[in-house]
Amino acid sequence: DVSGKGVGAGLYMAQLKGLVLSLTRQHRSPRDLLIAVNRVLVDRLDGRSFITMSYVVVDLRKQVMTYARAGHCPMIVAPDGLVVGLTLDDGTLFESLLEEVTVPLAPGDLFMLFTDGMSEMMNPAHDCFGETRLGEIAGEHRDLPLDELADRLVAEVRAFGAGAGQHDDMTML
Repeated sequence: DVSGKGVGAGLYMAQLKGLVLSLTRQHRSPRDLLIAVNRVLVDRLDGRSFITMSYVVVDLRKQVMTYARAGHCPMIVAPDGLVVGLTLDDGTLFESLLEEVTVPLAPGDLFMLFTDGMSEMMNPAHDCFGETRLGEIAGEHRDLPLDELADRLVAEVRAFGAGAGQHDDMTML
């Protein structure tokens, strides 16, 4: 998720996509990949821009998922991390806060990645929908086919907003 909107954010996202595709050939570890991405982008983004992201590797043979999160919305309980490209130091702080987590996979597991447009939808009283509520609804309806679950989640978020304008993209995987 790139800070800002419009063409500038779109260009940064395109640059990030190419960078990640290139670096995946060199880095198997999600943590190592995010560190490499940060090293490249830290001097290339303008001072007001940053990127939040998660990087997930699913190993079906070993039945595990390994991920690292750089300031992005949590998929499951995970440590926080700094956003990618924020110029605070030489990258040492970013590397020290970035953790990699490996989770065993089992039949029936549901993992959801999402952007903050899902959890930060506000109602007229300026309350946020929240990550907890999003997780609870996903858990309650986990037996639905995935496309129906996605439709249900978006409908719940929009209903909570009670007609409030959508201020950010709502993306989930």
